[in-house]
Amino acid sequence: MKQQTNTSVSTTLCKNALRRFRRSGFTLVELLTVVLIVGVLTTVALPQYMRSVERSRAMEAMVAIKALNDAAYAYAAGRSGANACPDHFKKLVASMPGTITASNILTTDYFTYYLGKATNAVIPGTECPGVVAVRNASGKFDYKIWNPFVGSQGSLACTGTAGK
Repeated sequence: MKQQTNTSVSTTLCKNALRRFRRSGFTLVELLTVVLIVGVLTTVALPQYMRSVERSRAMEAMVAIKALNDAAYAYAAGRSGANACPDHFKKLVASMPGTITASNILTTDYFTYYLGKATNAVIPGTECPGVVAVRNASGKFDYKIWNPFVGSQGSLACTGTAGK
């Protein structure tokens, strides 16, 4: 008799554990609801995140243009005539990541910088045209930046589309 009681107790314990195990999971409706909420949050947040990333890249280009224009100003200081303006990035005392593809073209991951191509924006204190940054083929963001921080107000010259 004792052996039969132990068997019925262990069977009852197994059945109770099995019932608890079956009730501890998530239903399909609960999982689909969570996936739907995550999808909606991603749809709302992703465009804003992409704009923030693009703004930081544009700011990086503005800082690079400022450094390149300052280096061109330092090169032009004390020179006059045809040799006053730099015509090659190697003549500038500025360290920039990227590849010099031509004498006045520097290509980085996100921008291509053109030395002396900002004919409408002369480097202050010189007669040298400034540096232009053109966004590399990004598709959604196409724009040019030249001569940032010029003037007392720190004006920025920019053209293009910021989201097609």
